[in-house]
Amino acid sequence: MFGSVHCVVALAFVAVLTSCGGSSEPQTFSAADAKWVASVRPTTPGWTWPRNPISPDPSTRDDLDVNSTDPLQEALDRELVDAGAIEGAVGGSKWRDDTKLANLAAGVFESATGAHAAMAAIRVFARGWGERSGDVIRDEEIDGLGDEAWRLWVGGNGVQVTYEWRRGNLVLEAHIHCFDVCPPDVDSLTRVWVDAIDEEARTER
Repeated sequence: MFGSVHCVVALAFVAVLTSCGGSSEPQTFSAADAKWVASVRPTTPGWTWPRNPISPDPSTRDDLDVNSTDPLQEALDRELVDAGAIEGAVGGSKWRDDTKLANLAAGVFESATGAHAAMAAIRVFARGWGERSGDVIRDEEIDGLGDEAWRLWVGGNGVQVTYEWRRGNLVLEAHIHCFDVCPPDVDSLTRVWVDAIDEEARTER
């Protein structure tokens, strides 16, 4: 377990989106869209990654040894269910080598309004885990990336950069954790990948 914020946030998608009820309301994005978008391989110029993900889905509770009775986790689980997380409508991929880890998660909600509510809950959760696992260096809103985009940068346990943003009823999260010798521009390299993910999300299928 690397103790990174992204693992727990991605875990929240898996834990909740695979266990709550769906809806017959029309959606902008589908479960298939989430799975497709969540397969975008890390794209970081000059910083190579394994070609294939190590698993088709984000980390599981067993992999992370996360206590399901943790107050932060329980609160987020409730919030995501209340926001209308759709059963099975989650995609995720994880790439890892000896020095770094990248995780991408995408979750679909019944409506854009529900996804909006989920964004607020996830940000509170990520901030809380960031403070537990290291030192929160940045927690800020950013421009030029979908709706309600924000970035969390955590130090003290390597370098961890998480981007979260929304497009309609689709919530996206990309996270990189460099736990060895890191490039000085991990944040900007992560943003290159984030922009590639967002472009895929905006591509009509």
